[in-house]
Amino acid sequence: LALVTKKKKNKRHRILTNDELLYDPEKDNRDQAWVDAQRMGYHYFGLQRPRQQQPVPNSDAVLNCPACMTTLCLDCQRHESYKTQYRAMFVMNCSVNKEEVLRYKTSENRKKRRGHKKMKSNREDAAEQAETEVEEIYHPVMCTECSTEVAVFDKDEVFHFFNVLASHS
Repeated sequence: LALVTKKKKNKRHRILTNDELLYDPEKDNRDQAWVDAQRMGYHYFGLQRPRQQQPVPNSDAVLNCPACMTTLCLDCQRHESYKTQYRAMFVMNCSVNKEEVLRYKTSENRKKRRGHKKMKSNREDAAEQAETEVEEIYHPVMCTECSTEVAVFDKDEVFHFFNVLASHS
């Protein structure tokens, strides 16, 4: 019994390569360089790049599809009051359904009316509301991999994400 354990101790363990370990120590650096290049292209699209490499402004999050985890956006801005919503101009793995139209009615001078406490008759109030009501038009945005609705697209070509997984940086 003592002879068997001595033989096991004398055997040297073979050091596994990175391929065998399924590990690449430089992968994170290459991935970060790719993301930086993508974001740099967004910010300097159509402009001459400055001679000095200036850092791109930080993104509020990286957005992924909640169903299949596909990356949808690398550069977005978080909504001020709705913390689970984001807006972006440059996306990936998204398709806009231009055939479907979503309408949202808003009051044009909503902020002005909040402080306004003068009593009005129902007829005057309804007439004023009809005058100031504006209809905004959006198109649904789907993940190209699994067709989950993740955002809406507005007339200013801005994506408004609401159904996403956000990785905050």
